[in-house]
Amino acid sequence: MKVNAVFEGGGVRGIALAGAAAAAIDAGFEFSTVVGTSAGALVASLIVAGYSPDEMSSSVCAVDWPGLLDAVPGSKIPLIGRHIALLTRRGLYRSGRLERVWGRLLEAKGIRTFSDLPGDRLKIVATDLSHSRGIVLPDDLALYGIDPASFPVARALRMSAAVPFIFTPVTVVDTRTGDRVVVADGAMAANYPIGVAPRDLPILGFRLIREHDGHEHQAITGPFTLARSTVVAGIRARYSLPRPVEAGARVVEVPVRADLDFDLSNEAAREAFDRGRRAAEIQLSASAA
Repeated sequence: MKVNAVFEGGGVRGIALAGAAAAAIDAGFEFSTVVGTSAGALVASLIVAGYSPDEMSSSVCAVDWPGLLDAVPGSKIPLIGRHIALLTRRGLYRSGRLERVWGRLLEAKGIRTFSDLPGDRLKIVATDLSHSRGIVLPDDLALYGIDPASFPVARALRMSAAVPFIFTPVTVVDTRTGDRVVVADGAMAANYPIGVAPRDLPILGFRLIREHDGHEHQAITGPFTLARSTVVAGIRARYSLPRPVEAGARVVEVPVRADLDFDLSNEAAREAFDRGRRAAEIQLSASAA
């Protein structure tokens, strides 16, 4: 069955989304246009690049997830380092390493810029902080006088995944005005960007459900803990309330545990991938029956 797909954002939980996508491909779904935010965009890019389920599994589970946290200079100074990093660098970790890692995964399939992708199949959601608006890449690059054909796909993914206060945002220059535009996490604009997906085909959505493992109290004692709690609440709070489902869209619910915990071994990543894969297999087989 040919469908358009939508992948929700959610930090490291994108590993489970990749597993769910692998199950859908194995079940016979063929993805046309694929839309994603943050971690969902990372998964979407691998699908459009042509990764098979087994290739997706081996690649995603082999990523050095702790290594993506590239601390900004001075952030580890006791007591004050994290506060200085937030004030001077807008984040605790540089986001360039994520771009390099995903860039290598895409280049393995011959993908560097949007001109290398087949058709108009990938839609990446990010947030333009300078103009307080959501943007869809590559389409909206023209707003800044940027040619989408020459823009690196991995940089667009980095923009979408730059969680505020955690990763440094990405700055692009509007070639028409010379203004510097700051772009960050697409979840602020649309964490589940179903509105971006074309309606020419049925939509298969992949949404995250959090597996609760007991009460978690986050003490807020200063600027850093406030910033972190704000980000975590932005990711988790939406899962605590009923979420509407658009008419006509099928939804696969992907169970996850970690969100911003990058301290994952390859074995833990494999477990998350397999959990997402199993959950999708059960749901898709049940709906087919």
